Amino acid sequence: MKKLLILLLTVLFVGTGCQIVDSITGEDSSDSEEIVELYPVLLNGQWGYINKSGAMIIEPGFQEAYHFNDGLAVVRDSWRWKYIDKNGEFVIEGDFQNVRSFSEGKAAVRVDGRWGYINKEGNFLINPRFRSATSFSDSRAFVRSLDYSEYHYIDENGNKLDALNTPSEMDFIEESSFYGNRALVRDNNLYGYIDPSGNTVIELQYSEALPFSDELAAVLISDRWGFIDPSGGIAISPQFVSAGIFNNGLAPARKSSNQFGFIDKTGSFVITEQFDEVRPFSEERAPVRIGDRWTFIGTDGVQISDPVFDEVDPFYNGLARITSFTLNDENELELEFGYIDPDGKYIWYPTQ
Repeated sequence: MKKLLILLLTVLFVGTGCQIVDSITGEDSSDSEEIVELYPVLLNGQWGYINKSGAMIIEPGFQEAYHFNDGLAVVRDSWRWKYIDKNGEFVIEGDFQNVRSFSEGKAAVRVDGRWGYINKEGNFLINPRFRSATSFSDSRAFVRSLDYSEYHYIDENGNKLDALNTPSEMDFIEESSFYGNRALVRDNNLYGYIDPSGNTVIELQYSEALPFSDELAAVLISDRWGFIDPSGGIAISPQFVSAGIFNNGLAPARKSSNQFGFIDKTGSFVITEQFDEVRPFSEERAPVRIGDRWTFIGTDGVQISDPVFDEVDPFYNGLARITSFTLNDENELELEFGYIDPDGKYIWYPTQ
């Protein structure tokens, strides 16, 4: 049963099949990107969309559906990947093998085994010529060459970023997006940071590191985590057994116990170490696990509900998706999805 649960969670939070859709990071969207407050729900085995009040706006009919990003959402209809607008109308249809969500007016799509980038009319801005590709952030995207020989960044025209001191052989990393004009890179198992021109601005010297957020980045120095500023200076001395990214002015950390709390930008715990597992803040709410159940806390550390959820996603455009695990008559695990508001009240009770 435990192995089955892990497998189902992998499918739930990474994607289904071969499709790759961007995860929710809690980072604010660009001001130029259109925000659509609609949320995918599963009802009787098909996906549709509700609004923030829980009213069904786009009737269920999709095999899969994902959050709106930059005004459009990825759905699977008739087992083909498509993009819809806020009215549920198909605006882009193609013979896509894989897709990503829109960001900065572009989306990465895979055709005939090659990745390229389309605009919102479905036309290619950058022709399919990469083995893999990520979404754009700060007008940059991380790609892999068609012959598998290298990873590198490209600009909005598809040109390779290749400054004088760009790392020569960058490795793949999950968190490759630019935040605050800094991107985390790795070469020869050491992490550092580059700027949007490709210049190395913080030397590759850390055995472990996290992306910048709120102008700080967690790095492992010797056997303790600390935080650096965008110039590479020590902002919070290395003192934590583990640490996460800053959002809403707070970051997860563990220092003197087996439980987690949250620190401010001075490195002081403002929410004491008391949770079995935590995730970064998003929209002034952070997921926390107490025992084997999840809830959320505010920036004051107060829980918005008792820990009653089997699994949770971060808050996104005002709501958080929660997941319930149930056993059917054949003793098989089934997943149900619902939504709560920032006060912990159900907007959509879990359905499947």
